[in-house]
Amino acid sequence: MASALDPPSGCEMNAREVDERIVAHLGFARAVASRTIDPRCRGADREDLIAAGVVGLVQAAQRYREGTQATFGAYAARRVRGQVLDALRERDPLTRSARREYRAAREADPELPAPAVEVSLDRYMAHGAEPPTVAQCRAKRDERWERVARELRSLPRLERQVLVLSYGRGMTLKEVGAKVGLSESGVCRARTRALTRLRERCPAPARGSV
Repeated sequence: MASALDPPSGCEMNAREVDERIVAHLGFARAVASRTIDPRCRGADREDLIAAGVVGLVQAAQRYREGTQATFGAYAARRVRGQVLDALRERDPLTRSARREYRAAREADPELPAPAVEVSLDRYMAHGAEPPTVAQCRAKRDERWERVARELRSLPRLERQVLVLSYGRGMTLKEVGAKVGLSESGVCRARTRALTRLRERCPAPARGSV
């Protein structure tokens, strides 16, 4: 169903204009994404969520048409926030119904701990726990990662390189672009294509099936 912010047909922009619009609004997209994320989220996780927001900017630039009631900034902000929230929902350890139940329980008991807590290895060992052995880690490894690795190798060389540099080495869009010879918007599009291919070939299991 089309929303009030969705663009009408016509008034197509060429690829160069789309690229220019993306580059001109990269700082804006990062700011919108940052405001959508909990300030306690830092490091690589935060950058991944901001990158998801930038993907929303790319989508907005490709789909926006002049002559809409909404400005491009309003339309792009909606797309950026939507992509960040989608990424957060994918990471949520609870289903929506379980999340609602947890919130109700939290209102009754404010001391109720979070459903998933990240603990550093140092803190983990400070309580007398032993870190898992390599063999134990391998035994618990999700078999789906083998499929992801296989599909990653089958991607076009450029898309594979963009993913490795972006997520494997933690490079920014600008740094990746300098390595592969693309603009920042070009890196965004290549990464979006690669992630779309991987998601299609390696669909996530239904909630509760694992």
